[in-house]
Amino acid sequence: MYLKKNCLLFILFFLFQFVFSEDAESKELPELTDEKPQQIELEDLLTETNLDEETLKQELIEEAELNDDRKNNVNLSENENLNENEENSSQKIIQKIPLSFVTAEMLARPEVEKFRRQYLNEKWLKHLYNVLESAMEYRLFVRKSVQDKNLPEILEYLPVVESNYKTSAKSKSGAIGMWQFMANSVYPFLILDDFVDERLDPWKSTEAALKKLTENYNYFNDWLIAIAAYNCGVGAMNKILRKAEKKDFWYLVDKKLLPQQTADYVPKLIAIADLAINSEYYQIDLPNHNEEYEMLINEKNGDFDYIIVEKAYSLKQLASEMRMDYETLKKLNPSFVRGMTYPVKKSEIRLPLGMKKSAEDAIAKLIPIDFPFKYTVEKGDSLWSISRKYKVSIQSICDLNDIRENDILRIGKILYIPAK
Repeated sequence: MYLKKNCLLFILFFLFQFVFSEDAESKELPELTDEKPQQIELEDLLTETNLDEETLKQELIEEAELNDDRKNNVNLSENENLNENEENSSQKIIQKIPLSFVTAEMLARPEVEKFRRQYLNEKWLKHLYNVLESAMEYRLFVRKSVQDKNLPEILEYLPVVESNYKTSAKSKSGAIGMWQFMANSVYPFLILDDFVDERLDPWKSTEAALKKLTENYNYFNDWLIAIAAYNCGVGAMNKILRKAEKKDFWYLVDKKLLPQQTADYVPKLIAIADLAINSEYYQIDLPNHNEEYEMLINEKNGDFDYIIVEKAYSLKQLASEMRMDYETLKKLNPSFVRGMTYPVKKSEIRLPLGMKKSAEDAIAKLIPIDFPFKYTVEKGDSLWSISRKYKVSIQSICDLNDIRENDILRIGKILYIPAK
């Protein structure tokens, strides 16, 4: 009788959930949705168990609550195990990527930690994301160049410190371009004259900067000092080292022998490179270091076509003849500061892949620019008055000097005047 009663109670437990639950109508058991069958079954069970209705209801309620508690405990235990497994899995997958010559002690230096904390701030982290994302076009080329030369990977992030990867950046001291070359530090790495300023060329300036950094390393045999010397100059670094007891960058920092800008320069680079390369480890939103490299194509890979010319040709006229956007051609050849090639020596014009033949055909149709005159702008001059004086069109002067008709002429500016 006791066993029979327990069995019936077990059956009644399931029935009770539909008889007395407020949301019984939502259960997908149509045979229990009719009130009459429910009432008949309940009466039969009451008779079978010899229990009064209120007692039976109470036992069913207690059994239901006990069962819910058991279910909740099981679900909680399963969730805890799942979370624990996810955490363990995450810890196993995300490992910190070491940086070439940067030791754990260097990463723990307060000078590095200061900049790491700065860039982990929401405002600065967003700034760093924007810089890295917008620099993609040139930054991945820099990475490829660094890898091809077996140089430390953190050099990819040096232009972030120098210029935020801005190809036309100009400092208060006169440093220009993505790698911030000064005019007196250009030779022998880049060309700078009346027609060309290769500091503005991100591809050529990258090759020049990496060559300069390599020479610094070969000279000092220490990457930290080589990078610091890129900032303050080899001559200045030599003077500092002659006064120091140790040839060690951190010693120079601790003894305050370096200019403050240089003392901050290297730690800032290390912090930025660490965050960018280990963004997953730090769980921050930055362009993924490894996934980016799969995107290297065309200009990101530094792959172009080229043509060589030996006379002065207008880039604007060349683009027009090729039916190509002038801004695109100009962006690929930013070092031609007057919008034209050299008048009397070889010039290399960079082109998108596959457009060499088109450019050669276009050059064959163009008339080279001939300009025997150079004119220095004086007070009261205008493009109209100068064009009348030499009997040439205003547009020809603009094309030759890469200016616009409504530009204000600065007194002392040199204008090249084309032949009639």
